[in-house]
Amino acid sequence: MKKISTINGLRGISCLWVIISHCGIWGGYKGYNPNPKVAVDIFMMISGFLMMYTTEIVHTKQSFENKKNWINFYIRRFFRLSPAYYVELIVALLLADYFVRYYHELGSLNHNIWLANIPANFSMQNIILHITYIFGLQPKNAFSTMLPDWSLGLEMQFYLIFPPIFLFFKKANLNKLVIFLIATIFISILSKQYIIPYFTEPSLIFYQLPIFLIGIFIYCGTCDMSNRKRIISLILALLLCSYSIIIKDHRDDFYLLIAAILLAISFSNSVFSHKLNNLFDNIFFTILSDLSYSAYLFHGFFLSIIGAYIERNLYPLGYTSNQCVMMIIIAVIPLTYVTSYLSYKYIELPGIALGKALIKKF
Repeated sequence: MKKISTINGLRGISCLWVIISHCGIWGGYKGYNPNPKVAVDIFMMISGFLMMYTTEIVHTKQSFENKKNWINFYIRRFFRLSPAYYVELIVALLLADYFVRYYHELGSLNHNIWLANIPANFSMQNIILHITYIFGLQPKNAFSTMLPDWSLGLEMQFYLIFPPIFLFFKKANLNKLVIFLIATIFISILSKQYIIPYFTEPSLIFYQLPIFLIGIFIYCGTCDMSNRKRIISLILALLLCSYSIIIKDHRDDFYLLIAAILLAISFSNSVFSHKLNNLFDNIFFTILSDLSYSAYLFHGFFLSIIGAYIERNLYPLGYTSNQCVMMIIIAVIPLTYVTSYLSYKYIELPGIALGKALIKKF
């Protein structure tokens, strides 16, 4: 398996981007604040790429032509995401009276009407919807626990449809790929106009599938196949990035294009591939990448409680919101990553091992 250290860099930086942006948004930062949803889009693009890359490696031994291997795939992905996420849900239930109230307080302190009044639902019915990942299909439940889990429900939807997508990309000619791309964009535009406005977060695969496809087309454009198919695949990935920049409402989506270009270069056989991977091939980005999933899950607890405490006490003393946000970031980041290390070591890794053991046994 080829080592792609650039992915560590993109994943680690994207997670830091989400944490710092959330601190700025909820803390009332006055100034430029990159949109955290663009960083989530980068995560999704990487997911599309990695699913193609890793599945291609095991495809000869565990072919998706045999649908029993779909179950193995689902088990691996479930045990990769779920253990840490279920712990987050438990923590949210235990701390609901605190972190939700402090989010509302942050909204009130910074005149963020949406944050000050957004309801949280921790009913048993809603928790079951989250445990089963069905919540992302329901408009009112996509962001009903004030956790950053809307993207996890979306990720699970992508995993559900990935085996047939993989087989399609293995067999389809260029004409079929182009038709598939056009149909996907068309459905995404219709979803944006008629469905997504009713969702509290864009947690529906019909809308976000083009982002996953960027990573898939980058893989097709850099793996071993005909030059014509590689070139056209990279052009299609570029078109999907352009779609995201033009159609979606993210003013910072050009960062997604930059990340896509870096990913394509790092996996290619170009002169720059080795240098780019070497840039991110160090312990800092490896750790940042390993801890990114848990950091993404758990940072909101620290942000809400610490953020409200800082601004409640420092605003009366004349501190500006920007000064308070800097203090929040300084406090939240180390606490988040210490927690993420514990989660990675004692929850994520054992969860992955359990999934592999179940596959091997049954």
